Amino acid sequence: MVSQKTLWGMVLCSAMLIQLALGNAHPAFLSSAAEETPHAAAVFAAAAEASLPAEITALMESPRYRSARWGLHVADRASGEVIYDLNGGEMFITASTTKLFSGAAALDAYGPVYRFETPVYRGGAVDNQGELRGDLILVASGDMTMGGRDTPDGRIDFTSFDHIYANAAPLASLTPEDPLAGLNDLARQVAEAGIRRVSGNVIIDARLFPSMKKDEYILTPIWVNDNLIDLTIKPASVGQPAALESRPQTAAYQVQSEVQTVAAGQPLGVTVESPRPGLIVVKGKIPVDQTQLVQTYQVEDPPAFARTLLIEALQRQGVVVAASPTGDNPAGQLPPTGSYRVDQRVAVHRSLPFAENIKLVLKVSHNQHADMLVFLLALKNGQTTFEAGMQQILPLVQAAGIDRDAVSLSDGRGGEYTDLFGPRTVTQLLRYMSTRADFPTYHDALPILGVDGTEADTVSTDSPVRGKAVAKSGMTVAGDAMHQRLIVMARALAGYMTTRSGREVVFATYLNYIPAAGLDDVQTVIKEQGRMLQAIFDHN
Repeated sequence: MVSQKTLWGMVLCSAMLIQLALGNAHPAFLSSAAEETPHAAAVFAAAAEASLPAEITALMESPRYRSARWGLHVADRASGEVIYDLNGGEMFITASTTKLFSGAAALDAYGPVYRFETPVYRGGAVDNQGELRGDLILVASGDMTMGGRDTPDGRIDFTSFDHIYANAAPLASLTPEDPLAGLNDLARQVAEAGIRRVSGNVIIDARLFPSMKKDEYILTPIWVNDNLIDLTIKPASVGQPAALESRPQTAAYQVQSEVQTVAAGQPLGVTVESPRPGLIVVKGKIPVDQTQLVQTYQVEDPPAFARTLLIEALQRQGVVVAASPTGDNPAGQLPPTGSYRVDQRVAVHRSLPFAENIKLVLKVSHNQHADMLVFLLALKNGQTTFEAGMQQILPLVQAAGIDRDAVSLSDGRGGEYTDLFGPRTVTQLLRYMSTRADFPTYHDALPILGVDGTEADTVSTDSPVRGKAVAKSGMTVAGDAMHQRLIVMARALAGYMTTRSGREVVFATYLNYIPAAGLDDVQTVIKEQGRMLQAIFDHN
């Protein structure tokens, strides 16, 4: 993401909304390209040679793209017949289209119907008064949603602009489901098992793999509400303190608001700080005509956070816990790994099918969960490191018939400049996935162009290509300090399309190195890539 501390006012406003593509905003400033960007004339000549539709070559000739590097590949989905190719074999900065690889590898490893199981064990006997004389232990399974987005009809819910991006732009909205649903389910089962009091401690066993700080988040075996505190700010009357609601409400954090309501048209400016552990302070101003603003706070210690939330859930079920609900997670008291007995299990939460996890990752471009897929790949192969998980993507690359040297990946989300591949390479992956039994899951997990997820606004509601393509996009933006502007380092879009004639095609379009003076320029790049897809749709 773009760091709000390193980008100045004009750039910050623009950087916030680049997440619409989502994509990533990279905190690093623009550095030299690995290879020289072709001159515009060379690009136009190549485009003409590739017989691209006139609408696409006209876009390429726009002054906006005079320094841009283009890549495009479109092929028949079944036969692989090349329809258009422009620099298709070259490597580009790929941003969040990287998730097409990590998502495919995880789907291959776990399958669409896999379910996470998160058990709770008792560490002692329960007497005839319902008192557990020992500890109650939740064993984290890597379940990334813990029931907190589950809908009654069996879906993992999402919004087109997810709360994980709330601090990057004032557009995020929350799903209506209870983020504590999974913990509430476990607490209910514990009570139904006859436990009325826990004389020992409540502990989260998060030893599945070592937690790892990654970018602006922590990758961990235990996830509750993406390990975020949601902060919803609503204006009051001008000059009055704004209203603030936090979710989930918990003793783990005290939340204070110092946000004032200002007149309509005044700039929105809100910061979230933690001056000491356990205290969140929200400061700033919100205009009276702003409906609301969602911000988030990343918890510092996910196991301790989950422990407090579980104790509070138990208390709501009438289970008395002797231990304090706040404080550190006492992991040093855990029994040896693998020593839990089936007869000591008092509760288990089962997730929705893994297909729903893949859908969440791809629909909203969920960075945290995409990187979690890497750990899941490691675990599937008896390993516990991020590096080992990254190596488990390679077998899928080879199964797809892709030259291993045509792909460079350093994470699951597409947040590194060493996440590199080309348009032709990603269409090879897309074609391979279309031959598999799990293709419906993979296809349906992608955002629908002009309809949902990160692609809800890529084309207008009256565009003929709306609903005719599913695609994963990506955007990486950095700051050009000399010119005090943004550089769109990458804008990418790859997926499946049914053209006007009914032909099924795979496509990938990549742009690197586009100067952007502000928000409007960034939005225009997104919209014009949508126009490119419309031209492909119309001419095939």
